[in-house]
Amino acid sequence: MATKYSDLIDLRQQKAAYNIQNEANGDWKSFIANEQFNGILKKVLASVRNNDADMHKSFWVAGTYGTGKSHAGAVIKHLLCDPVSEIFDYVNEEYVDTKFEVLRNDIFAVRNETRLFPVMLYGHNNITHKEDLSLVLQRSITDALKHANIQIAVKTDFDKYVEHIDKQTYIWDNLINSNAKLKAVAPDVQKLKSLLQNCNMQVLDDVRNALRDGEIDIRIGNANIAKWIFEVQNKLAEQGEYKGLFIIWDEFTDVMTSPLGISLLVALQEIDEQVMNSENNSYFFYISHPSALNSLKIEEREKTKGRYHYMSYNMEPVSAFKIMSSKFKYVGDPSEAQTLVNTFYSDKQNLLEIYSQSSTDPDETRKDIQKLFPLHPSTANLATYYAREAGSSSRSVFEFIGQNDAIRAFLDSEQMFAQKNTITADYLWDYVLSVFNENASKYGAVTERFNSRKLQVENQGCEHFAVFKSILLLNALNNIANNDTVTPTIDNIRNMFVGTSIEDKLDGILAYFDENSIIQRQPGDVYSIQFSALPTKEIEDIKNKLTNSEFKFISKVIAFGETARTELSKSFKQVNRAYSFEMYSVDTNEYTLLNKIENGFRDVHSYATFLALMFAKDTEELSTLKNIAKQACGEERFQNVVFIVFETPMGNDEYERFIEYQANASCAQKHNLPDQQKAHTDSAAGMIKEWLKKIRLSNFTYFLNGQQDVCAVHKIVSTINTEIAPNIFNKGAESLDLIKNRSSNTYWQKLSAAKVVDNVLSYSNKTEITQSCNGASVHVAFLLQDSVEENLDWKTDCSAEHPLKLVSDFVENKFKHTNKNEPFNLADKLADLTKPPFGLYQTYANMAMIAFSMRKYVNEIYDTNGKPRKQQNIADDVVNLFKYWEDGKGYDKLSFRFESKESRSLCKNFIDLFRLKTLSGYSDISSLTDARWAITHEFSKKVKYPLWSLKYNCDNNADIQKLIDNILKICGADNMRDPQLLSETVSLIEMYRFELGNLLNNNNNEFETGFLNYLKSNQAVSIKDSEFETSMGFLRQHLQGEIGMWTEDEVNKTLLEWRISTQTKSQYIISANVEPDDSGTVIGDGTFDEGSQTTLVAMPANDGYEFEKWSDGEQNYGRTINVNTDASFTALFRKKKVAKPAAPAQKDTARTKVKQISDINIAKALLERIIDKADDSIINIINEL
Repeated sequence: MATKYSDLIDLRQQKAAYNIQNEANGDWKSFIANEQFNGILKKVLASVRNNDADMHKSFWVAGTYGTGKSHAGAVIKHLLCDPVSEIFDYVNEEYVDTKFEVLRNDIFAVRNETRLFPVMLYGHNNITHKEDLSLVLQRSITDALKHANIQIAVKTDFDKYVEHIDKQTYIWDNLINSNAKLKAVAPDVQKLKSLLQNCNMQVLDDVRNALRDGEIDIRIGNANIAKWIFEVQNKLAEQGEYKGLFIIWDEFTDVMTSPLGISLLVALQEIDEQVMNSENNSYFFYISHPSALNSLKIEEREKTKGRYHYMSYNMEPVSAFKIMSSKFKYVGDPSEAQTLVNTFYSDKQNLLEIYSQSSTDPDETRKDIQKLFPLHPSTANLATYYAREAGSSSRSVFEFIGQNDAIRAFLDSEQMFAQKNTITADYLWDYVLSVFNENASKYGAVTERFNSRKLQVENQGCEHFAVFKSILLLNALNNIANNDTVTPTIDNIRNMFVGTSIEDKLDGILAYFDENSIIQRQPGDVYSIQFSALPTKEIEDIKNKLTNSEFKFISKVIAFGETARTELSKSFKQVNRAYSFEMYSVDTNEYTLLNKIENGFRDVHSYATFLALMFAKDTEELSTLKNIAKQACGEERFQNVVFIVFETPMGNDEYERFIEYQANASCAQKHNLPDQQKAHTDSAAGMIKEWLKKIRLSNFTYFLNGQQDVCAVHKIVSTINTEIAPNIFNKGAESLDLIKNRSSNTYWQKLSAAKVVDNVLSYSNKTEITQSCNGASVHVAFLLQDSVEENLDWKTDCSAEHPLKLVSDFVENKFKHTNKNEPFNLADKLADLTKPPFGLYQTYANMAMIAFSMRKYVNEIYDTNGKPRKQQNIADDVVNLFKYWEDGKGYDKLSFRFESKESRSLCKNFIDLFRLKTLSGYSDISSLTDARWAITHEFSKKVKYPLWSLKYNCDNNADIQKLIDNILKICGADNMRDPQLLSETVSLIEMYRFELGNLLNNNNNEFETGFLNYLKSNQAVSIKDSEFETSMGFLRQHLQGEIGMWTEDEVNKTLLEWRISTQTKSQYIISANVEPDDSGTVIGDGTFDEGSQTTLVAMPANDGYEFEKWSDGEQNYGRTINVNTDASFTALFRKKKVAKPAAPAQKDTARTKVKQISDINIAKALLERIIDKADDSIINIINEL
């Protein structure tokens, strides 16, 4: 005897979702055909039979997740593509009934004439460019043929590239070596060939990019994909086994929802149109979700469906019953299991009648429902509507049964079996709750109620909780399904618990729900969810407040949270140029609205496209917004503002619902109900999201500079890129058709293109620059293509409106009218380039245009220190320029000046006349600033006298004196930019070049003579020749800085100080002599002020002499002299005495006498005499005692 349901019933283990590509052998035969599938099969057979032009076209099957559409597609594939022997048994078993005789015969009739070759594609296939579609189809078809060991001699694009590599290998060697990205994946041609032979799409994409970057045009004759497919078809037909291709594309929704979806669909439709030709026998079979075509307008959507056999695959409840029942299988005693089923349904035939009444075969459906036991029939019914209306890829109804731990635990529970419990609707609620939580706009009311009351209800017990969840499930499905069996009436609620332990307690549970406002009974005995069980009066007060204040205007509604801004930012992601947008609506008055737009525009970078997005609540507001935008777009203050008015208003009903959600959220917050607050807030955000979806399917009107136009919202990005931005920035890079038509969003991202700038400035020809332009920098190559010659000179036919020419002309004009004697800031000078009509900012193209314009100014612009800006300096300046324009940092780095004609002339003359480049460290003098610094610091230091000294050694030539004064003024910091001074000095140099040159050569000590002449010319000082050195010493001691920086006034003032010091004190000579001659020296003698002191020090000349004494008897070799009069001192030296070595006999006699000494005092006296006469060696011996 069984003790649990799993002893009798088990769940079949099947894949959660059928995968056509990875199906195991025979998996497809588990499919249970139904009327809907048979209808699809009949259309497929009629088309493949190819005897009716109207029927001969491709197929499109659309169904929600979990409906079995992929499995159905797999069955059709096998029926059309497998050998007849392998489908024979399935067809005869599945269609054995006489009512299927015609269909069965049609299957075999078609197969006797036609067998198709299957090709399978799945999902997006990593398609990133429209051109990839051809490659994906070629690769999929060739892979399928190889897998089937079928040889077809039809060349793919991959093959053609390989052929070209074999024929012209040297081109490809060079291409690989010049393109780092291609070399990284294919270091040599053999590797490249191997990758292409394996149909590696990424490598082919890299190849095409490399060719484009290198401006290499290799014409391989890429295949027309439609022609290629039908060529393969014909080659197959020639072999006799297959008549054509059957190309199944599962999960085609992924393709349609990608950014390229519509363009790929258009390309596929061109192929599908040729499928309709009677000579062709190949077909596409697309499998998608019904939402796949939502991005198309309704009219275009219907046209698209008309091009195919477009067939919905909505799971009917009766089909779902059959499929679900296949999940159950008997594993124990079938009779015992059947007894359980019969017992349960013995008094519940009315439920079977209710749930099978829509079936074309009620008896069969009743059997299917009973096979689902112990799944309660009401739960099974609700599951079918979930599968039909809300099925999720991650939560399909079939996984609810087949892959659900809760169901498994139920079947394994002895208690559930003993109590003869069934799987009630609360199990289904638990399983699908996550799906409901993800869609607040549809299910927000029920999930909010669940979150806000679950703890309260759960505390009442599991039976209350089960009923609570089951009623909520009815409400959720009632919102999306139009069927009497899922409305939350008292009868449907009772039906959910017929035959369960809850049945008798249900009235009390419902009364508790009603009395506690958990789920209240509405008129007609309906337990429907109202917006909230919060205090009604309080909510109404909040609604009135929100309507009249916080959400009075739609601009506040659309700005709620980050939903709209996030969604709109996603929509604008592919906008090329930098942009900014703000959201507006009708406001307090027109003045307030326009003032807000004006302020918003003011805060935007001048190079950005500013979009004033305008949203309306109703058609009246929509009309008002259009009138305001139409008037304002012609005003000067709104020049280049893009007014975008969306044609889909929110709607008054939707606005009221939004206010309702917000009021409930506010009230829930006040009552400390965070879960309920969040549910309402999410619902409000969900409404905004849904509104934006509707907007995307409609039109918008834009107003710009007095003009207006209407476009589809799904084309808003392309409209901005190709119409709006080029209109505003008609002198920017995007005004070039080559860039406009071959552009990518990534090419316009804000990037500091330092390397590109450096290349443009450093390379000497167009080829070098363009070969360095890879990826996003390809715009630079486009800019150069038709504008300049190989040597980078302008082409004679270059359009004056070419953006590179316009920018270059702008820069040249700015610099031409720059005061050459005044510094300027590059960011200020070129600031207008950031504004319309140029709009330059950090991109490869924009930075390259500035770099190109600055090429002629290399070594022509100088920094504030007078250094010319070399190529690398200019490259850094361009990068810093754009950085400052972007973030306002680094302004001081952009201060420069030009050298005037006079400045350059003076610099050259100074270098020649002063021979400045011969000075140490001054070999690279390139500006007047450098020259003046070299003159005042290094040159004057070299000649040891100030430059003005020469004025006093030029025979009183007034012009030369004037010239020297001018040079001195120019070398001063404040006079370098005096144009009159510079011009006069240039003229004087030309007149007296020879004379000045001779003076500067200093061959006859002209500087010293001049300086001495100046000193002598000062009558107040009256310097004598003998005082020259003394006065110079005083000047050096008292004047600051290099001698070349001394001014005449400073020297004159200091000389007066010197003279005063010499007049107030007498000076005396202290002389010193030595005897004998050359025996030594004395230092410290000389002339000294009265009252001063000097120290005389006597030093022997060598080791042969020693100091004895001074002639006046002083014994110390060093002595201090007080200077009061002239005095002379003589140091006396003597020769050192050298002791003779004692003879051996003398030493013996001395030893004898020492031994005879017995008196200690005599010994001491003797030692003292020895010490007086001893040298160091004897003294050291005594000191060691």
